Amino acid sequence: MQKKTRQTSPPEKPIRVLLIEDNPDDAEMLRGLVQTKDGQVDLQWVDRLPAALDRLAGDSFDIALTDLRLADRAEDDVFAEIHARFPHLPVVVLTGFDSQDAAIEAVRNGAQDYLVKGRAKGPSILRLIKYSIERQRLLNDCEKHLKEIRTLRGLIPVCSWCRKVHSHKGYWEKVEKFIEEQTDASFTHGICPDCLARNEPEIFRQLEKQSPGLFTRKGAGRADERVIRLLLIEDNPADAGLVREFAADSGDSPPQISHATRLAEAVELLQQEAFDVVLADLCLPDSQGIETFIKIHTLVPEVPIIILTGISDKDLAASAVRSGAQDYLVKGGIDGALLGKSIQYAIERHKMLKELRKNLREVGKLQRERENLLSAFAHDIKNAIIPAGLLLSRIITGKSRPAAGSIAPVRDGLLAAENMLAEFIEFSRFEAPEYQPVKAPFDLEAVMQKQIEAARLKAEEKNIRLECGFLVSPPPLLQADAGMMQRVIANLLDNAIKYTPKGGAVNVSVRRALRSVLVQVQDTGIGIAENHLPLLFEAFYRVPGGEKGSGLGLAIARTIIKAHGGEIWANSAAGEGSTFNFTLPLE
Repeated sequence: MQKKTRQTSPPEKPIRVLLIEDNPDDAEMLRGLVQTKDGQVDLQWVDRLPAALDRLAGDSFDIALTDLRLADRAEDDVFAEIHARFPHLPVVVLTGFDSQDAAIEAVRNGAQDYLVKGRAKGPSILRLIKYSIERQRLLNDCEKHLKEIRTLRGLIPVCSWCRKVHSHKGYWEKVEKFIEEQTDASFTHGICPDCLARNEPEIFRQLEKQSPGLFTRKGAGRADERVIRLLLIEDNPADAGLVREFAADSGDSPPQISHATRLAEAVELLQQEAFDVVLADLCLPDSQGIETFIKIHTLVPEVPIIILTGISDKDLAASAVRSGAQDYLVKGGIDGALLGKSIQYAIERHKMLKELRKNLREVGKLQRERENLLSAFAHDIKNAIIPAGLLLSRIITGKSRPAAGSIAPVRDGLLAAENMLAEFIEFSRFEAPEYQPVKAPFDLEAVMQKQIEAARLKAEEKNIRLECGFLVSPPPLLQADAGMMQRVIANLLDNAIKYTPKGGAVNVSVRRALRSVLVQVQDTGIGIAENHLPLLFEAFYRVPGGEKGSGLGLAIARTIIKAHGGEIWANSAAGEGSTFNFTLPLE
Protein backbone atom coordinates (compact mmCIF):
# COMPACT_ATOMS: atom_id res chain seq x y z
CA MET A 1 0.00 0.00 0.00
CA GLN A 2 1.37 3.37 -1.01
CA LYS A 3 1.89 5.70 1.91
CA LYS A 4 -0.03 8.99 1.62
CA THR A 5 2.08 12.09 1.97
CA ARG A 6 0.66 15.04 3.86
CA GLN A 7 0.30 18.15 1.75
CA THR A 8 1.55 21.34 3.34
CA SER A 9 0.61 24.84 2.27
CA PRO A 10 3.48 26.97 0.94
CA PRO A 11 5.05 29.29 3.50
CA GLU A 12 3.65 32.81 3.63
CA LYS A 13 5.82 35.56 2.20
CA PRO A 14 7.28 37.78 4.91
CA ILE A 15 5.79 41.22 5.33
CA ARG A 16 8.22 43.80 3.93
CA VAL A 17 8.48 46.76 6.31
CA LEU A 18 10.49 49.95 5.79
CA LEU A 19 11.41 51.55 9.13
CA ILE A 20 12.28 55.27 8.93
CA GLU A 21 13.96 56.18 12.23
CA ASP A 22 17.01 58.37 12.93
CA ASN A 23 17.65 56.96 16.42
CA PRO A 24 19.67 53.69 16.14
CA ASP A 25 18.59 52.52 19.62
CA ASP A 26 14.90 52.93 18.80
CA ALA A 27 15.43 51.18 15.46
CA GLU A 28 17.09 48.17 17.11
CA MET A 29 14.37 48.02 19.76
CA LEU A 30 11.64 47.92 17.10
CA ARG A 31 13.55 45.34 15.08
CA GLY A 32 13.69 43.11 18.15
CA LEU A 33 10.00 43.56 18.87
CA VAL A 34 8.82 42.49 15.40
CA GLN A 35 11.29 39.64 14.84
CA THR A 36 9.69 36.19 15.07
CA LYS A 37 11.05 32.66 14.77
CA ASP A 38 9.09 31.98 11.59
CA GLY A 39 10.34 35.19 9.91
CA GLN A 40 6.95 36.84 9.42
CA VAL A 41 8.55 40.29 9.00
CA ASP A 42 11.39 41.47 6.75
CA LEU A 43 12.35 44.87 8.23
CA GLN A 44 14.63 47.31 6.37
CA TRP A 45 15.92 50.45 8.12
CA VAL A 46 16.83 53.94 6.86
CA ASP A 47 17.56 57.03 8.97
CA ARG A 48 16.80 59.90 6.54
CA LEU A 49 13.72 60.87 4.52
CA PRO A 50 15.47 61.17 1.10
CA ALA A 51 16.87 57.65 1.53
CA ALA A 52 13.39 56.41 2.48
CA LEU A 53 11.80 57.98 -0.60
CA ASP A 54 14.47 56.40 -2.82
CA ARG A 55 13.91 52.95 -1.27
CA LEU A 56 10.13 53.21 -1.62
CA ALA A 57 10.45 54.29 -5.25
CA GLY A 58 12.92 51.56 -6.19
CA ASP A 59 11.71 48.63 -4.10
CA SER A 60 8.45 46.99 -3.06
CA PHE A 61 7.29 47.35 0.56
CA ASP A 62 4.02 46.34 2.21
CA ILE A 63 4.08 49.07 4.87
CA ALA A 64 6.18 51.94 6.23
CA LEU A 65 6.79 52.76 9.91
CA THR A 66 8.05 56.32 10.27
CA ASP A 67 9.04 58.61 13.09
CA LEU A 68 7.19 61.93 13.14
CA ARG A 69 10.49 63.76 13.64
CA LEU A 70 13.68 63.17 11.68
CA ALA A 71 16.94 65.05 11.82
CA ASP A 72 16.51 66.41 8.28
CA ARG A 73 12.78 67.25 8.41
CA ALA A 74 10.25 69.13 10.56
CA GLU A 75 7.58 67.14 12.39
CA ASP A 76 4.74 68.05 10.03
CA ASP A 77 6.67 67.24 6.83
CA VAL A 78 7.70 63.58 7.23
CA PHE A 79 4.37 61.77 7.01
CA ALA A 80 2.91 64.35 4.60
CA GLU A 81 5.73 63.87 2.08
CA ILE A 82 5.63 60.06 2.22
CA HIS A 83 1.84 59.97 1.89
CA ALA A 84 1.88 62.48 -0.99
CA ARG A 85 4.45 60.44 -2.95
CA PHE A 86 3.01 57.00 -2.11
CA PRO A 87 -0.71 57.48 -1.28
CA HIS A 88 -1.56 53.77 -1.58
CA LEU A 89 1.12 52.61 0.88
CA PRO A 90 -0.08 52.03 4.46
CA VAL A 91 1.91 54.20 6.87
CA VAL A 92 2.08 53.89 10.66
CA VAL A 93 3.45 56.89 12.57
CA LEU A 94 5.95 56.38 15.42
CA THR A 95 6.68 59.05 17.98
CA GLY A 96 7.97 59.63 21.46
CA PHE A 97 5.31 62.24 22.10
CA ASP A 98 2.11 60.81 23.55
CA SER A 99 -0.21 63.34 21.91
CA GLN A 100 -3.82 62.38 21.23
CA ASP A 101 -4.27 65.42 18.98
CA ALA A 102 -1.29 64.43 16.83
CA ALA A 103 -2.62 60.87 16.64
CA ILE A 104 -6.07 61.89 15.44
CA GLU A 105 -4.58 64.41 12.99
CA ALA A 106 -2.31 61.74 11.49
CA VAL A 107 -5.23 59.33 11.01
CA ARG A 108 -7.36 62.08 9.45
CA ASN A 109 -4.56 62.84 7.00
CA GLY A 110 -4.22 59.20 5.92
CA ALA A 111 -2.05 57.37 8.48
CA GLN A 112 -3.31 53.88 9.28
CA ASP A 113 -2.25 54.01 12.93
CA TYR A 114 -0.06 55.72 15.53
CA LEU A 115 2.38 54.09 17.98
CA VAL A 116 4.07 55.62 21.00
CA LYS A 117 7.64 54.35 21.42
CA GLY A 118 8.25 52.34 24.54
CA ARG A 119 4.59 51.48 25.05
CA ALA A 120 4.11 48.94 22.26
CA LYS A 121 4.68 45.19 22.62
CA GLY A 122 5.79 42.79 19.91
CA PRO A 123 2.45 40.97 19.34
CA SER A 124 0.48 44.22 19.30
CA ILE A 125 2.88 45.73 16.72
CA LEU A 126 2.55 42.65 14.48
CA ARG A 127 -1.23 42.83 14.78
CA LEU A 128 -1.18 46.54 13.99
CA ILE A 129 1.02 45.99 10.90
CA LYS A 130 -1.27 43.30 9.48
CA TYR A 131 -4.47 45.24 10.10
CA SER A 132 -3.00 48.44 8.65
CA ILE A 133 -2.11 46.60 5.44
CA GLU A 134 -5.58 45.07 5.24
CA ARG A 135 -7.38 48.38 5.88
CA GLN A 136 -5.25 50.19 3.28
CA ARG A 137 -6.07 47.48 0.74
CA LEU A 138 -9.79 48.09 1.31
CA LEU A 139 -9.31 51.86 0.91
CA ASN A 140 -7.30 51.36 -2.30
CA ASP A 141 -10.06 49.17 -3.74
CA CYS A 142 -12.67 51.85 -2.98
CA GLU A 143 -10.55 54.59 -4.56
CA LYS A 144 -9.98 52.45 -7.64
CA HIS A 145 -13.73 52.19 -8.23
CA LEU A 146 -14.21 55.92 -7.59
CA LYS A 147 -12.04 56.73 -10.63
CA GLU A 148 -14.95 55.62 -12.81
CA ILE A 149 -16.80 58.86 -12.03
CA ARG A 150 -13.85 61.21 -12.61
CA THR A 151 -15.09 62.84 -15.81
CA LEU A 152 -18.85 62.88 -15.16
CA ARG A 153 -19.24 63.65 -11.47
CA GLY A 154 -22.20 65.84 -10.67
CA LEU A 155 -23.62 66.13 -14.21
CA ILE A 156 -27.35 66.04 -13.43
CA PRO A 157 -29.58 68.30 -15.60
CA VAL A 158 -31.41 70.89 -13.46
CA CYS A 159 -33.97 73.38 -14.78
CA SER A 160 -32.60 76.91 -14.33
CA TRP A 161 -36.07 78.28 -13.52
CA CYS A 162 -37.98 75.77 -11.41
CA ARG A 163 -34.90 73.78 -10.21
CA LYS A 164 -36.48 70.41 -11.12
CA VAL A 165 -34.11 67.54 -11.96
CA HIS A 166 -34.22 65.57 -15.23
CA SER A 167 -34.15 61.93 -14.08
CA HIS A 168 -32.83 58.92 -15.98
CA LYS A 169 -36.48 57.94 -16.61
CA GLY A 170 -36.94 61.08 -18.72
CA TYR A 171 -39.18 62.95 -16.26
CA TRP A 172 -38.65 66.35 -14.64
CA GLU A 173 -38.95 65.78 -10.88
CA LYS A 174 -38.49 67.78 -7.71
CA VAL A 175 -35.01 67.51 -6.23
CA GLU A 176 -36.32 65.87 -3.05
CA LYS A 177 -38.19 63.15 -4.95
CA PHE A 178 -35.20 62.49 -7.22
CA ILE A 179 -32.81 62.08 -4.28
CA GLU A 180 -35.23 59.87 -2.34
CA GLU A 181 -35.59 57.56 -5.35
CA GLN A 182 -31.86 57.38 -6.05
CA THR A 183 -30.59 57.06 -2.46
CA ASP A 184 -31.62 55.83 0.99
CA ALA A 185 -32.14 59.42 2.15
CA SER A 186 -35.47 61.00 3.07
CA PHE A 187 -36.38 64.62 3.79
CA THR A 188 -37.89 66.56 6.63
CA HIS A 189 -38.39 70.31 6.35
CA GLY A 190 -37.36 73.16 8.59
CA ILE A 191 -36.00 76.70 8.38
CA CYS A 192 -32.26 77.38 8.38
CA PRO A 193 -30.92 80.33 10.47
CA ASP A 194 -29.93 82.32 7.36
CA CYS A 195 -33.44 82.15 5.84
CA LEU A 196 -35.06 82.90 9.19
CA ALA A 197 -32.85 85.98 9.66
CA ARG A 198 -33.53 87.17 6.10
CA ASN A 199 -37.32 86.59 6.00
CA GLU A 200 -38.34 86.94 9.66
CA PRO A 201 -35.66 89.12 11.31
CA GLU A 202 -37.82 89.99 14.33
CA ILE A 203 -38.46 86.33 15.22
CA PHE A 204 -34.76 85.57 14.66
CA ARG A 205 -33.70 88.33 17.11
CA GLN A 206 -36.23 87.17 19.74
CA LEU A 207 -35.05 83.56 19.60
CA GLU A 208 -31.39 84.59 19.69
CA LYS A 209 -32.10 86.76 22.74
CA GLN A 210 -34.04 84.02 24.54
CA SER A 211 -31.47 81.30 23.80
CA PRO A 212 -27.98 82.77 23.25
CA GLY A 213 -25.88 80.59 20.96
CA LEU A 214 -28.95 78.81 19.51
CA PHE A 215 -27.89 79.58 15.95
CA THR A 216 -24.13 79.21 16.35
CA ARG A 217 -22.47 76.37 14.47
CA LYS A 218 -22.39 73.17 16.49
CA GLY A 219 -19.50 70.77 16.49
CA ALA A 220 -16.86 73.46 15.88
CA GLY A 221 -14.80 72.35 18.86
CA ARG A 222 -12.32 69.51 19.06
CA ALA A 223 -13.60 66.07 18.08
CA ASP A 224 -12.72 64.57 21.46
CA GLU A 225 -14.86 67.11 23.40
CA ARG A 226 -17.96 65.11 22.51
CA VAL A 227 -18.83 62.16 24.75
CA ILE A 228 -18.61 58.89 22.81
CA ARG A 229 -21.48 56.44 23.27
CA LEU A 230 -20.15 52.87 23.46
CA LEU A 231 -22.12 49.63 23.54
CA LEU A 232 -20.20 46.87 25.34
CA ILE A 233 -21.40 43.34 24.54
CA GLU A 234 -19.72 41.03 27.11
CA ASP A 235 -21.18 38.18 29.18
CA ASN A 236 -18.28 37.90 31.65
CA PRO A 237 -18.82 40.35 34.56
CA ALA A 238 -15.09 40.45 35.41
CA ASP A 239 -14.09 41.29 31.82
CA ALA A 240 -16.86 43.89 31.58
CA GLY A 241 -15.57 45.49 34.80
CA LEU A 242 -12.03 45.65 33.42
CA VAL A 243 -13.25 47.31 30.23
CA ARG A 244 -15.08 49.92 32.31
CA GLU A 245 -11.89 50.59 34.31
CA PHE A 246 -9.79 50.87 31.13
CA ALA A 247 -12.39 53.15 29.55
CA ALA A 248 -12.30 55.45 32.58
CA ASP A 249 -8.52 55.78 32.12
CA SER A 250 -8.66 56.20 28.33
CA GLY A 251 -8.47 60.01 28.22
CA ASP A 252 -10.00 63.31 29.24
CA SER A 253 -13.46 62.34 27.94
CA PRO A 254 -14.11 58.65 28.72
CA PRO A 255 -16.92 57.01 26.74
CA GLN A 256 -20.44 56.59 28.07
CA ILE A 257 -20.96 52.81 28.27
CA SER A 258 -24.14 50.78 27.86
CA HIS A 259 -23.75 47.05 28.68
CA ALA A 260 -25.41 43.96 27.18
CA THR A 261 -24.60 40.36 28.19
CA ARG A 262 -26.33 38.60 25.29
CA LEU A 263 -26.60 39.28 21.56
CA ALA A 264 -30.41 39.49 21.73
CA GLU A 265 -30.13 42.19 24.42
CA ALA A 266 -27.57 44.07 22.30
CA VAL A 267 -29.83 43.93 19.23
CA GLU A 268 -32.66 45.45 21.26
CA LEU A 269 -30.41 48.31 22.47
CA LEU A 270 -29.08 48.99 18.96
CA GLN A 271 -32.64 49.24 17.64
CA GLN A 272 -33.63 51.70 20.38
CA GLU A 273 -30.55 53.93 20.78
CA ALA A 274 -27.74 55.47 18.70
CA PHE A 275 -24.15 54.43 19.46
CA ASP A 276 -20.82 55.72 18.15
CA VAL A 277 -18.98 52.40 18.49
CA VAL A 278 -19.61 48.80 19.52
CA LEU A 279 -17.13 46.71 21.54
CA ALA A 280 -18.23 43.08 21.23
CA ASP A 281 -17.05 39.72 22.57
CA LEU A 282 -17.25 37.02 19.90
CA CYS A 283 -18.33 34.27 22.32
CA LEU A 284 -21.74 34.95 23.90
CA PRO A 285 -24.34 32.62 25.39
CA ASP A 286 -26.61 33.01 22.34
CA SER A 287 -24.02 33.49 19.57
CA GLN A 288 -20.50 32.18 18.85
CA GLY A 289 -17.50 33.15 16.71
CA ILE A 290 -17.39 35.40 13.65
CA GLU A 291 -21.16 35.01 13.22
CA THR A 292 -21.60 37.31 16.24
CA PHE A 293 -19.82 40.11 14.41
CA ILE A 294 -21.66 39.47 11.14
CA LYS A 295 -25.07 39.68 12.86
CA ILE A 296 -24.19 43.00 14.55
CA HIS A 297 -22.62 44.46 11.40
CA THR A 298 -25.64 43.48 9.30
CA LEU A 299 -27.97 45.21 11.77
CA VAL A 300 -25.93 48.45 12.11
CA PRO A 301 -23.46 48.72 9.18
CA GLU A 302 -23.07 52.44 9.86
CA VAL A 303 -21.56 51.85 13.36
CA PRO A 304 -17.85 50.89 13.73
CA ILE A 305 -17.29 47.60 15.57
CA ILE A 306 -14.25 46.50 17.60
CA ILE A 307 -13.90 42.81 18.40
CA LEU A 308 -12.97 41.99 22.01
CA THR A 309 -12.12 38.35 22.61
CA GLY A 310 -9.88 35.96 24.45
CA ILE A 311 -9.25 33.96 21.28
CA SER A 312 -5.80 34.98 20.04
CA ASP A 313 -6.29 33.66 16.51
CA LYS A 314 -4.71 35.63 13.61
CA ASP A 315 -6.96 33.97 11.00
CA LEU A 316 -10.08 34.93 12.93
CA ALA A 317 -8.70 38.46 13.37
CA ALA A 318 -8.01 38.84 9.64
CA SER A 319 -11.46 37.45 8.82
CA ALA A 320 -13.11 40.00 11.13
CA VAL A 321 -11.20 42.89 9.54
CA ARG A 322 -12.04 41.69 6.00
CA SER A 323 -15.69 41.44 7.01
CA GLY A 324 -15.73 45.05 8.21
CA ALA A 325 -14.43 45.12 11.80
CA GLN A 326 -12.41 48.26 12.56
CA ASP A 327 -10.10 46.60 15.10
CA TYR A 328 -9.52 43.41 17.09
CA LEU A 329 -8.37 43.48 20.73
CA VAL A 330 -7.26 40.44 22.72
CA LYS A 331 -8.27 40.41 26.40
CA GLY A 332 -5.30 40.65 28.71
CA GLY A 333 -3.26 42.61 26.16
CA ILE A 334 -4.92 46.02 26.43
CA ASP A 335 -4.86 48.99 28.75
CA GLY A 336 -6.71 52.30 28.99
CA ALA A 337 -4.52 54.12 26.46
CA LEU A 338 -4.76 51.33 23.88
CA LEU A 339 -8.52 51.02 24.31
CA GLY A 340 -9.02 54.79 23.99
CA LYS A 341 -6.83 54.96 20.89
CA SER A 342 -8.58 51.99 19.29
CA ILE A 343 -12.01 53.58 19.86
CA GLN A 344 -10.96 56.97 18.44
CA TYR A 345 -9.28 55.45 15.39
CA ALA A 346 -12.15 53.03 14.72
CA ILE A 347 -14.58 55.97 14.57
CA GLU A 348 -12.29 58.04 12.32
CA ARG A 349 -11.53 55.18 9.93
CA HIS A 350 -15.20 54.20 9.74
CA LYS A 351 -16.11 57.77 8.78
CA MET A 352 -13.60 57.64 5.93
CA LEU A 353 -14.91 54.28 4.66
CA LYS A 354 -18.50 55.48 4.98
CA GLU A 355 -17.72 58.50 2.82
CA LEU A 356 -15.99 56.35 0.21
CA ARG A 357 -18.91 53.92 0.07
CA LYS A 358 -21.33 56.82 -0.25
CA ASN A 359 -19.37 58.06 -3.26
CA LEU A 360 -19.28 54.57 -4.75
CA ARG A 361 -23.09 54.48 -4.74
CA GLU A 362 -22.95 57.41 -7.14
CA VAL A 363 -21.18 55.29 -9.75
CA GLY A 364 -24.41 53.56 -10.77
CA LYS A 365 -26.36 56.82 -10.92
CA LEU A 366 -23.67 58.57 -12.93
CA GLN A 367 -23.47 55.61 -15.30
CA ARG A 368 -27.10 56.26 -16.19
CA GLU A 369 -26.24 59.91 -16.67
CA ARG A 370 -23.35 58.91 -18.94
CA GLU A 371 -25.81 56.95 -21.07
CA ASN A 372 -28.12 59.98 -21.31
CA LEU A 373 -25.25 62.25 -22.37
CA LEU A 374 -23.90 59.83 -24.95
CA SER A 375 -27.44 59.39 -26.28
CA ALA A 376 -27.74 63.17 -26.71
CA PHE A 377 -24.32 63.25 -28.38
CA ALA A 378 -25.33 60.50 -30.81
CA HIS A 379 -28.60 62.34 -31.47
CA ASP A 380 -26.71 65.51 -32.48
CA ILE A 381 -24.48 63.55 -34.88
CA LYS A 382 -27.49 61.79 -36.38
CA ASN A 383 -29.27 65.12 -36.93
CA ALA A 384 -26.20 66.36 -38.78
CA ILE A 385 -25.94 63.29 -41.05
CA ILE A 386 -29.61 62.47 -41.86
CA PRO A 387 -30.15 65.46 -44.24
CA ALA A 388 -27.14 64.30 -46.29
CA GLY A 389 -28.59 60.80 -46.61
CA LEU A 390 -31.99 62.13 -47.65
CA LEU A 391 -30.50 64.46 -50.27
CA LEU A 392 -28.30 61.71 -51.73
CA SER A 393 -31.28 59.35 -51.91
CA ARG A 394 -33.31 61.95 -53.80
CA ILE A 395 -30.43 62.61 -56.23
CA ILE A 396 -29.82 58.88 -56.85
CA THR A 397 -33.51 58.21 -57.50
CA GLY A 398 -33.75 61.24 -59.79
CA LYS A 399 -36.26 63.05 -57.59
CA SER A 400 -33.91 65.99 -57.12
CA ARG A 401 -31.05 67.68 -58.93
CA PRO A 402 -27.80 68.82 -57.22
CA ALA A 403 -28.01 72.53 -56.41
CA ALA A 404 -25.62 74.75 -54.50
CA GLY A 405 -28.44 75.98 -52.26
CA SER A 406 -29.33 72.47 -51.09
CA ILE A 407 -25.80 71.02 -50.94
CA ALA A 408 -24.25 73.77 -48.81
CA PRO A 409 -26.35 73.01 -45.65
CA VAL A 410 -25.66 69.29 -46.08
CA ARG A 411 -21.92 69.98 -46.36
CA ASP A 412 -22.05 72.12 -43.21
CA GLY A 413 -23.89 69.36 -41.34
CA LEU A 414 -21.36 66.73 -42.36
CA LEU A 415 -18.47 68.99 -41.34
CA ALA A 416 -20.13 69.53 -37.94
CA ALA A 417 -20.53 65.76 -37.45
CA GLU A 418 -16.91 65.23 -38.48
CA ASN A 419 -15.72 67.82 -35.95
CA MET A 420 -17.79 66.30 -33.15
CA LEU A 421 -16.48 62.79 -33.85
CA ALA A 422 -12.88 64.06 -34.08
CA GLU A 423 -13.22 65.79 -30.71
CA PHE A 424 -14.76 62.66 -29.16
CA ILE A 425 -11.84 60.51 -30.38
CA GLU A 426 -9.36 63.13 -29.15
CA PHE A 427 -11.07 63.34 -25.76
CA SER A 428 -10.97 59.53 -25.38
CA ARG A 429 -7.24 59.54 -26.12
CA PHE A 430 -6.45 62.30 -23.63
CA GLU A 431 -8.59 60.73 -20.89
CA ALA A 432 -6.79 57.36 -21.16
CA PRO A 433 -4.73 56.60 -18.00
CA GLU A 434 -1.58 56.06 -20.09
CA TYR A 435 -1.76 59.54 -21.67
CA GLN A 436 1.35 61.58 -20.89
CA PRO A 437 2.39 64.81 -22.63
CA VAL A 438 5.69 64.71 -24.52
CA LYS A 439 7.39 67.68 -22.90
CA ALA A 440 10.22 69.70 -24.47
CA PRO A 441 11.50 73.31 -24.21
CA PHE A 442 8.46 75.39 -25.11
CA ASP A 443 8.34 78.92 -26.61
CA LEU A 444 4.97 80.16 -25.33
CA GLU A 445 5.23 83.58 -27.03
CA ALA A 446 5.87 82.09 -30.48
CA VAL A 447 3.00 79.59 -30.18
CA MET A 448 0.68 82.30 -28.88
CA GLN A 449 1.47 84.64 -31.78
CA LYS A 450 0.99 81.80 -34.29
CA GLN A 451 -2.46 80.90 -32.92
CA ILE A 452 -3.55 84.54 -32.80
CA GLU A 453 -2.62 85.00 -36.45
CA ALA A 454 -4.55 81.84 -37.33
CA ALA A 455 -7.62 83.18 -35.50
CA ARG A 456 -7.36 86.71 -36.93
CA LEU A 457 -9.32 85.91 -40.12
CA LYS A 458 -12.37 84.75 -38.11
CA ALA A 459 -12.08 87.83 -35.91
CA GLU A 460 -11.94 90.19 -38.89
CA GLU A 461 -15.08 88.61 -40.39
CA LYS A 462 -16.98 89.83 -37.29
CA ASN A 463 -14.99 93.08 -36.97
CA ILE A 464 -13.59 91.87 -33.62
CA ARG A 465 -10.43 93.53 -32.33
CA LEU A 466 -7.86 90.83 -31.42
CA GLU A 467 -4.94 91.93 -29.22
CA CYS A 468 -2.11 90.24 -27.33
CA GLY A 469 0.04 91.52 -24.49
CA PHE A 470 3.13 89.48 -23.51
CA LEU A 471 4.04 90.89 -20.09
CA VAL A 472 6.86 88.48 -19.20
CA SER A 473 10.48 89.50 -19.79
CA PRO A 474 12.76 87.67 -20.28
CA PRO A 475 10.69 84.86 -21.89
CA PRO A 476 9.92 82.16 -19.28
CA LEU A 477 11.55 78.73 -19.31
CA LEU A 478 8.76 76.20 -19.85
CA GLN A 479 8.54 72.48 -20.54
CA ALA A 480 5.38 71.49 -22.43
CA ASP A 481 3.93 69.44 -25.28
CA ALA A 482 3.74 72.09 -28.05
CA GLY A 483 1.03 70.30 -30.04
CA MET A 484 -1.22 69.90 -27.00
CA MET A 485 -0.73 73.52 -25.89
CA GLN A 486 -1.61 74.76 -29.39
CA ARG A 487 -4.85 72.76 -29.02
CA VAL A 488 -5.71 74.56 -25.74
CA ILE A 489 -4.92 78.07 -27.00
CA ALA A 490 -6.77 77.53 -30.29
CA ASN A 491 -9.86 76.26 -28.42
CA LEU A 492 -9.98 79.25 -26.04
CA LEU A 493 -9.48 81.76 -28.90
CA ASP A 494 -12.13 80.07 -31.05
CA ASN A 495 -14.67 80.15 -28.19
CA ALA A 496 -13.91 83.80 -27.40
CA ILE A 497 -14.46 84.87 -31.03
CA LYS A 498 -17.53 82.63 -31.43
CA TYR A 499 -19.37 84.12 -28.42
CA THR A 500 -18.31 87.75 -28.93
CA PRO A 501 -20.75 89.87 -31.00
CA LYS A 502 -19.67 91.98 -33.96
CA GLY A 503 -17.53 94.98 -33.06
CA GLY A 504 -16.33 93.43 -29.79
CA ALA A 505 -12.81 92.67 -28.58
CA VAL A 506 -10.72 89.68 -27.52
CA ASN A 507 -7.58 90.33 -25.48
CA VAL A 508 -4.88 87.75 -24.71
CA SER A 509 -2.32 88.39 -21.96
CA VAL A 510 0.61 86.44 -20.54
CA ARG A 511 2.15 87.31 -17.18
CA ARG A 512 4.16 85.79 -14.36
CA ALA A 513 2.28 84.55 -11.26
CA LEU A 514 4.39 83.21 -8.37
CA ARG A 515 6.07 80.02 -9.69
CA SER A 516 4.00 79.81 -12.84
CA VAL A 517 2.96 81.66 -16.00
CA LEU A 518 -0.65 82.88 -16.19
CA VAL A 519 -2.39 83.04 -19.60
CA GLN A 520 -5.71 84.90 -19.85
CA VAL A 521 -8.13 85.05 -22.81
CA GLN A 522 -10.65 87.84 -22.17
CA ASP A 523 -13.64 88.71 -24.38
CA THR A 524 -16.52 91.19 -24.44
CA GLY A 525 -19.02 88.51 -25.37
CA ILE A 526 -22.35 87.33 -24.02
CA GLY A 527 -20.87 85.98 -20.80
CA ILE A 528 -21.85 82.90 -18.79
CA ALA A 529 -24.28 82.72 -15.85
CA GLU A 530 -22.59 81.95 -12.53
CA ASN A 531 -24.46 78.67 -11.98
CA HIS A 532 -22.93 77.20 -15.16
CA LEU A 533 -19.29 78.01 -14.30
CA PRO A 534 -18.61 74.91 -12.11
CA LEU A 535 -19.68 72.61 -14.99
CA LEU A 536 -17.95 74.30 -17.93
CA PHE A 537 -14.99 71.92 -18.01
CA GLU A 538 -17.03 68.73 -17.58
CA ALA A 539 -17.25 66.35 -20.54
CA PHE A 540 -20.26 66.87 -22.87
CA TYR A 541 -21.52 69.89 -20.91
CA ARG A 542 -22.98 72.67 -23.04
CA VAL A 543 -24.42 75.94 -21.71
CA PRO A 544 -28.15 76.03 -22.51
CA GLY A 545 -28.87 78.39 -25.39
CA GLY A 546 -25.28 78.32 -26.65
CA GLU A 547 -24.06 77.16 -30.04
CA LYS A 548 -24.15 73.44 -30.73
CA GLY A 549 -20.94 71.44 -30.44
CA SER A 550 -19.50 68.32 -28.89
CA GLY A 551 -19.21 69.78 -25.40
CA LEU A 552 -15.69 68.32 -25.22
CA GLY A 553 -13.39 71.21 -26.13
CA LEU A 554 -13.00 72.62 -22.61
CA ALA A 555 -12.85 69.12 -21.10
CA ILE A 556 -9.90 68.36 -23.40
CA ALA A 557 -8.27 71.66 -22.45
CA ARG A 558 -8.60 70.82 -18.75
CA THR A 559 -7.08 67.36 -19.24
CA ILE A 560 -4.09 68.82 -21.10
CA ILE A 561 -3.44 71.60 -18.57
CA LYS A 562 -3.76 69.20 -15.61
CA ALA A 563 -1.30 66.80 -17.28
CA HIS A 564 1.19 69.69 -17.44
CA GLY A 565 0.80 70.43 -13.71
CA GLY A 566 -1.27 73.59 -14.24
CA GLU A 567 -4.77 74.82 -13.43
CA ILE A 568 -7.57 76.15 -15.68
CA TRP A 569 -10.68 78.11 -14.69
CA ALA A 570 -13.16 80.73 -15.92
CA ASN A 571 -14.48 84.06 -14.59
CA SER A 572 -17.70 85.36 -16.09
CA ALA A 573 -21.15 86.83 -15.57
CA ALA A 574 -24.12 86.90 -17.93
CA GLY A 575 -23.87 89.85 -20.33
CA GLU A 576 -20.44 90.94 -19.06
CA GLY A 577 -18.02 88.87 -21.11
CA SER A 578 -15.72 86.03 -19.95
CA THR A 579 -12.10 85.47 -18.98
CA PHE A 580 -10.57 82.01 -19.34
CA ASN A 581 -7.36 81.49 -17.38
CA PHE A 582 -4.73 78.76 -17.22
CA THR A 583 -1.33 78.40 -15.57
CA LEU A 584 1.82 76.49 -16.50
CA PRO A 585 4.58 75.83 -13.93
CA LEU A 586 7.95 77.48 -14.48
CA GLU A 587 11.16 75.48 -14.69
